[in-house]
Amino acid sequence: MAEVGRHKDRLSVSYLLLWLVTGIKKYGLAFLVECVIFYLALLAYQAIGYFGRFGPVQLVSLGLILVPVCVAIGEATFRLYRRVWAVAGLQDAIAIALAVAEAALILTILNRLIPGDIRPYRFPVPLLAAPTAAAAIALFRLWPRLISSAPRAGNRLLIVVFDELGYGTAKAVIQRPNPDWTPIGIITADRRDLKKTVNGVPVVGHIEDLPHWIRVIHADGVAFVMSARHSADMRRLFTTCLDAKLPIFTIAGPDDWLRDESGSRLRRLTADDLVGRAPWEMEVELAGEQIRGRTIMVTGAAGSIGSELCRLLVRLQPGRLILVDNNESGLFDIGEELRATSPVDLQQALVSIVDRELLLRVFVEERPEVVFHAAAYKHVPMLESHPEQAVMTNVVGTHNTLRCAADVGVARFVLVSTDKAVARHSVMGCTKRMCELMVVAHQGPMACWAVRFGNVVGSRGSVVPIFERQIQQGGPVTITHPDVSRYLMTIREAAALIISTLRFASPQHLYMLDMGEPIRIMDLAHDLIRARGLRPGVDIEIVATGLRPGERLHEDLLSSEEGWRPTAHPAIREVVSPVRVTADDLEWTIERLSGLAAGDRTDELVRALKRSVAPGPETPAEEPAVARAPGEFSKIDEP
Repeated sequence: MAEVGRHKDRLSVSYLLLWLVTGIKKYGLAFLVECVIFYLALLAYQAIGYFGRFGPVQLVSLGLILVPVCVAIGEATFRLYRRVWAVAGLQDAIAIALAVAEAALILTILNRLIPGDIRPYRFPVPLLAAPTAAAAIALFRLWPRLISSAPRAGNRLLIVVFDELGYGTAKAVIQRPNPDWTPIGIITADRRDLKKTVNGVPVVGHIEDLPHWIRVIHADGVAFVMSARHSADMRRLFTTCLDAKLPIFTIAGPDDWLRDESGSRLRRLTADDLVGRAPWEMEVELAGEQIRGRTIMVTGAAGSIGSELCRLLVRLQPGRLILVDNNESGLFDIGEELRATSPVDLQQALVSIVDRELLLRVFVEERPEVVFHAAAYKHVPMLESHPEQAVMTNVVGTHNTLRCAADVGVARFVLVSTDKAVARHSVMGCTKRMCELMVVAHQGPMACWAVRFGNVVGSRGSVVPIFERQIQQGGPVTITHPDVSRYLMTIREAAALIISTLRFASPQHLYMLDMGEPIRIMDLAHDLIRARGLRPGVDIEIVATGLRPGERLHEDLLSSEEGWRPTAHPAIREVVSPVRVTADDLEWTIERLSGLAAGDRTDELVRALKRSVAPGPETPAEEPAVARAPGEFSKIDEP
């Protein structure tokens, strides 16, 4: 037992020595400097004496022992060694003053208790020296913070904020500025904040006067602190900056800092920022009752829309989320991403929707209650060259998924569709129209509907990432035609609205998202170039390459025989059209298309596909007429 006790004592001593060595190594130099500063301040006041009379000073005295002890006690009390001084603020400066005051008070008491013949200082010297020592130690400790906020050479950056949260973000940028951009002024939406300062940077003007202040302070660039509540104001101000030919940056708000993977506060303006409209993410929360605790399946989960659906769905706390895709790498990546951010039970199924037997096995094992069907081939020119794959995946795959869902008793089935289904001009558009018809003609207890919308910015194969890459490489930027236009929305906006249909959608109905006005792709390319401070046609050349197979100059959201009426959601419309196809007719058509695709009869397959979705005869007399204004979508009022 005695041997064990001695062994424990040796371990305790070893741990103590290790702790001391580690502490000295980590904090020793800074602590030594502070002790020297305090000691020199004491010597100075000891030498000055009373009423300016200089007296003798002993360089070596008991003060060499007392000062480190007192300083150590003060720093330990206020934990100065645990602070990050590069981002220090007022509270840290106050902590330094209190730590020095405590050290001076303890030193005064100890100094008084020491006999007069060996007492190192006159009685009031520690108290008199404390302010000077505190100021010198504060300067030493806060030097990294002062350096980080000092004006730097570089481009002059104007920061635009819209609310109180924006000032916190602006302060973070000012404290840690980009090496190439120096904040020199702040523009605010609140006139009460004018002529104030944020970390020494003045609030110079109101957002309505942005063009004036850009000229007056000679800004080289403008950074906007993102605010979902002020998206309309931001887009208007983006135009102002683009007209001024200034580079534009966005700064993530505090809510998005954890999602920012770049490590940089400043981000170049993207097409998402240019086309983003009203944020509908809050609307998603209202659909939580239909998701929370239920088993949800997303097909095409590794795709652009499918993966964004998954990101939003996990926030609604489903009981289980099943990710279905045949893209192994993409399925792995989205699964790992979701597991890192959510405790939701995730299941991944590496299955092709074309393989009905394997797909049915997944449905039987998982028993989903809600299915979002986003799996599809979507690249128009490529599918013109591979119509067999388009039919097998988009038509046969959707048919398989719909049947499997019905067989296992799925409650709700949501099809993700596209505006390419309207004109039926391309192979891809015809296949998606077939999918819409399957949903609308479905008979059974399962409630299923389709959601149609246009292009999404930033999706795989989208023109926007191509533009951004070409601009980064110095051009040229390639567009298919100078007059081509598209309906555009962000991926998150589209996914949020798709989920929102769960609140009010009716079975066997078709819906479309309010896409706003179509955007000329040439204008979008110009804006992306100018947002980087470059000149279209001068710094970056733009080249027209011609329309590719299956492409059109303009897309539509409604065909000539369709109209629309409003729903409970302002951004979602119900499409009204006479459907003249039955489920039995579709079964026969799908079987025939599948046989033609398997038989490698390409030309006959394309002709049969386009005939199967061709518009029918004119609306019969008993159908209500669909009135529409020139140049506008047809609109049917609620009965």
